[in-house]
Parts: sequence; C-alpha cells; structure tokens
Amino acid sequence: MLEPDYCQVRLLEIRVGRRLWDSKSYGENFYVTVIKPLRRLQRRGVIQTLQETTAGDNKTPVGVEIAGKIDLTKAGKH
Repeated sequence: MLEPDYCQVRLLEIRVGRRLWDSKSYGENFYVTVIKPLRRLQRRGVIQTLQETTAGDNKTPVGVEIAGKIDLTKAGKH
C-alpha cells in the first residue's frame, strides 16, 4: 500500500486556510506527517516562515504554525 503524499495533504489544508497544527491530533506521527512536509514546502518557497513550538526537552516538536507568507504558485514546482 502506498503512503499518502503528506506534502499534498498539507497543501490542501493550507489552501483552505489552516496555519496551525498540534501534535495532540497526530500523536507519534506528528514529525513525519506534519513537520517534515511543512519544512519541505518551506524549502520549495511555498511557506516563508514556520514557527515551531517544542516540549520541555526543547527537542520534541509539539506544534507548528505558518508565521510568514504563503506562495501557492510555487506549490506545483518540485
């Protein structure tokens, strides 16, 4: 079975206005399903700035928010 393309899933959420994600909704998969795809979109130039919130150990991400501009015209370019 193929894994979902999490970048495409995040893009769909961004298109409808979502700018904030928290780990409570995603559990252990938060890094793989949310953080990693959003960082990839940031490298592509779709997202200007991400604001990550970490747990008390300062390592485990517990939330992420798009804090800068979004350029969906760059979304299709890989």
